[in-house]
Parts: sequence; C-alpha cells; structure tokens
Amino acid sequence: MKKILTILLVIAFLTGCNSMPIGNQQTQETNQQDYRTGNQGLRINFVTNAPPSRVFDTDEMNVLIEIENMGAYTTKSIADKIYLSGFDQSIITGIPTTGKTIPILEGKGPYVSRGMTDRVAFKAIPAMLKAKTIDKYPITLLATACYEYETIASGNICIDPDPYSISTQQKVCTPQDISMGGGQGGPIAVTNIEVEPSPGITRLKIDVQNVGGGEVFKPGIDALQRCGPYTSELGFNTIDYVQVYDINLPGYSIISSCRPLDQGYLRLINGQGTMYCEINTQGQSTYMTPLTIKLKYGYRNTIYKNIELLSV
Repeated sequence: MKKILTILLVIAFLTGCNSMPIGNQQTQETNQQDYRTGNQGLRINFVTNAPPSRVFDTDEMNVLIEIENMGAYTTKSIADKIYLSGFDQSIITGIPTTGKTIPILEGKGPYVSRGMTDRVAFKAIPAMLKAKTIDKYPITLLATACYEYETIASGNICIDPDPYSISTQQKVCTPQDISMGGGQGGPIAVTNIEVEPSPGITRLKIDVQNVGGGEVFKPGIDALQRCGPYTSELGFNTIDYVQVYDINLPGYSIISSCRPLDQGYLRLINGQGTMYCEINTQGQSTYMTPLTIKLKYGYRNTIYKNIELLSV
C-alpha cells in the first residue's frame, strides 16, 4: 500500500512539473508578442515637492527628475542628458549648463513587462533677492531630456509572386495592407504598410510617424550635444530625421531598394514620412513571411513646472 501511494505521489509530482512549463511558456510567448507596444520612449516628471511651488531665497532648491523607460529599447548612450533651464543664471546658480547624464535604463522585454525607473538630482542655490531689490521671482522651470532611442517594427506580409494567375490552386494568403496601430514601444512608429503585388516584384509603402509628442533628430553624439538649451540649436539638416537602420526579410535586407532616403535617413514632414521599397520574388508559390523595420533616432522631451522664489 505504501509503495502504491509513493508511486501515485511521484506521478502527481511529475505531472505538475511537466504542466508548469507549458503554462509559463504560453505566458512568455504572449509577453514576447506584446511587449513592443506603446508610443513613448523616456518619460520625465518632476518629483512631487522637489522643488515645491514656493521656495525662499535662504533655502537650497532641490530638484528631482524621475525618468521612466516606457518603451522597448534599453538606453545606453553616454551622451544621453537631462537639462534644467528657464531661469536667470545670476539669480539661480549651481545648475550645470552641461546637464546631467541619464542613467542606463532597461526597456520592456519578452519577460519584463515594465521598463526601469531612476532619478536625477539637481541642487540650485538662489541669490538673495533683497540684494537685487526683488521681492519675488517667478520661474518657469524647464526640464529637457535628450536621448537616443530605437524602434523595431515587425509584421507578417503575404508574398504572391504571380498575383494575376488564373490557376485554381488554393493560395495560403492574399496580399493586403498591414495596420501597425498601437506603436512598437518607441516614440517613432511604423503606422501602416501597404502591400502591392505584381509579377516578380512586391512593392511596399511604409508610413513612419512621430507619435511621442516630442522632437526627433538624427542619432549621434554631435546632435545630442547640440540638443540641450545651452548650446547652438539643432539645424534644419538634423531635426526631423530618422535613420532607417535596416529593413529585412529572413536572410536578406531590402533597404537598398527603399526610396527616398538621404544617406540612410528618412525626413519627416509635419511628423510623418513615407518610404517605398521593393521585394524581388520568384516562383509561383504564395507564402507569408516576416518583415522587420529598424529605426534609430535622437529624441527630445520637455516638461515644465511653475515655481516662485520669495525673499525672506
């Protein structure tokens, strides 16, 4: 009887162990499919009462900025910075014009449902307002985040090498447009892919949009260093450009066929841009295949808080 009971317990244990990974695997697969969603990169906020809405000139002004990675890319550029501005530097001192480095922040992933959050602190020293014959000094405090980010958009497209065939053979799919609404875990998103089949060539119309509410510019240290409020402004040839890093199907890239690209960059006008690409197709068989679009860019977000500096 004891042997039978022992055997039953072992079977129950093994059955439970075998069933758990299946459930976990299904959950992991679901997470892996869903994590590239949303239309934000880094989100910045003033921490409550840091600074308070009223500050006396005898006190230090401590500013805490909370930074949360809302997207699916892990930031890693050493040139990612956050700046404070909007005040007279002869009245508010101690704030570095070079900004402060944004910490590396892991984004969402296959098994991480939420990106990392960190804080950056500034300590300002107000001047004595009486010495300047000022009773109070209103400030609109601006916080500006400048950082590099990436968007990876994927979707399955139907390839029909011979769309006008009169063959009665059943086709596994029909070429059709793909709506990419909901974003891909970044402030720049692929919003739509139009698929136009023809014999030997499938043409793609790919729409890209700035959906994050901030400003986009070419990636790279040079542009990041000119993104802040204390340097020369980003120029016309830098702002509103997205680097199209790659567009590929399994085993090969089609980026060389894409137009119009300026040395690999797509220009956005009023926050939107479109590129046209081609896929050379052979044979007669219709099939589904994944298409992956990789975009790189710099991004700038700005928030503000109204405070008042008072003389004691």
